[in-house]
Amino acid sequence: MTRKHPKAAELPEMFAWVSGLLLTEPVVDRAVESLAQVAHESLAGSMGAGGTLIDAQGRPTSTASTNALVKEADRLQYDLGQGPCLSAWAGGRIVRVDDVRTDRRWPEWSAASAPLGLLSCISVPLLVPDISGSSEPEPIGALKVYADRPHAFDEHSEQILSLLAGPAALFLSNLQARERAATLSEALKDALHTRSVIDMAKGVLMERLQVGERDALQVMMARSRDEDARLSTVARGILEPRTDLDRTP
Repeated sequence: MTRKHPKAAELPEMFAWVSGLLLTEPVVDRAVESLAQVAHESLAGSMGAGGTLIDAQGRPTSTASTNALVKEADRLQYDLGQGPCLSAWAGGRIVRVDDVRTDRRWPEWSAASAPLGLLSCISVPLLVPDISGSSEPEPIGALKVYADRPHAFDEHSEQILSLLAGPAALFLSNLQARERAATLSEALKDALHTRSVIDMAKGVLMERLQVGERDALQVMMARSRDEDARLSTVARGILEPRTDLDRTP
């Protein structure tokens, strides 16, 4: 379903549609892609849209573009370290460019992006509210829509895109947290498994060499240095049924 410049009465239906769409996306990257497509289809005059999640150092962590021109315009921002998307994120406010050719706020980006034919744009921050209410909302990225003519967007366009970005930011933040937790869980399982392998290898050496735990660990560390291998790799080698391991000093 394609939607362009919805009226106020249509907003609840649009947001329900967007929420349902995002909830079907299991990973952050795909959710950002869906959000960019929705933004493009929501504003009249849009030639393309993009979504970006940005870390605390200003580096994009997830990006999506509806076409190659938007991707290039965004890439120029990241490479140059300036532009409306980054300003919207850093300032936590809406940034509208009515004519890239005459806008002087980001001279390098404007000069580089004007030849692409994307002449106006709106960037809105993806803001996650502080639940306690004790601090300002946290900007986690930005949503932007481009047009191939100047003055393509107005205050109503800003309102639509901002209302779209609100619930999307909260959803994306929760999805990010879930992915981080899953990554941490996997890392923890790997660490526990590695520790278990090392402990078992120590036990094998203690029995084989008739030494204590400390001496067995020192033997493994010496092999790790000599072979320029991880301690866990040495441990797995000790546990393998290979006769050459009996030559361990």
